[in-house]
Amino acid sequence: LQVLVRACGARRVLEIGSFCGAGALALAEALPEDGEVLALELDEFSVALGRKFQVKSPAGGKIRTAVGRAAETLRDLIGREPPFDMVVVDADKEGARQYFDLVWATPGFLSEGAIVCVDMTPFKGQAPLRYAKFGFPYRWEAASGQEHIDALRAAVRESPVHTAHELGNLLVVRRSG
Repeated sequence: LQVLVRACGARRVLEIGSFCGAGALALAEALPEDGEVLALELDEFSVALGRKFQVKSPAGGKIRTAVGRAAETLRDLIGREPPFDMVVVDADKEGARQYFDLVWATPGFLSEGAIVCVDMTPFKGQAPLRYAKFGFPYRWEAASGQEHIDALRAAVRESPVHTAHELGNLLVVRRSG
């Protein structure tokens, strides 16, 4: 991700799904001095855990975090933030397509040459407690999210407005043309 930040000359990065912020910190380290990462994360505990390490880094001051559901937070950002040069979607696989579509479809959300990167790694499972805590109590098993990943991949490939490359499990998307 640091190579992509530098290659596209990003100054503003949005990370959707930050967990403890290790990715946000890596992104911040690659940004210029006036750069900024806005990290969205659902779990306050994970944010607090990561913040302990971010404050020790010279790049930690470039990170702002918003805690809450990604879709709601993204809608709240519309019209309140300057355009993002890069977006990293590393959140729940069920919502990834919604987040992807929202950032592309919202005028002014992305800068002209922006790239959107989507983590296509299937979910490997975790304790069911997280599902109950965050509104999925009807799930007893954690699905891998593979069907959502495949649907997003197909939609991007079929889109006449996107150019995409998949590197490992990272889908990197730009506007065509």
